[in-house]
Amino acid sequence: MRGSPLIQAALVIVGLLLLLFPLHSLTQRHATIATPTVAPRPAKRVQLSLRTTAPCRFQVSYLGKVVWEGTDDSTDQEITKDLDIDFPKEGIDLAMDVTWETKGLAAAEISVTVDGSEMHKTLWGQGSASDVVTFTKD
Repeated sequence: MRGSPLIQAALVIVGLLLLLFPLHSLTQRHATIATPTVAPRPAKRVQLSLRTTAPCRFQVSYLGKVVWEGTDDSTDQEITKDLDIDFPKEGIDLAMDVTWETKGLAAAEISVTVDGSEMHKTLWGQGSASDVVTFTKD
């Protein structure tokens, strides 16, 4: 054996302590705040139109918020509402709830117009209808 085991143990401990500082700085978590890279899209002017075959009460929701509700007492006219909402290329989902005054078969057609493109969807029901309708630009 060469040298003192006590001195060798002390040198190993000093070497490990010297490695402690770089290892600690490499493995320490740094708090970084992620910044969004995508700018929010500006809202577009979207026109909703509703036409029914019988007088009804209706409610239209977008992203969990009611954006249009009311009654339609006429069956020969179309009622409209303008909204400023984001219309992504994937389209929008509108939740529709319609209750007709008649218990027979009735229909409600909702139309969405954005950037000159008009899209139509129809709900059918007896007394009432609830559904999520998706509108996408082709």
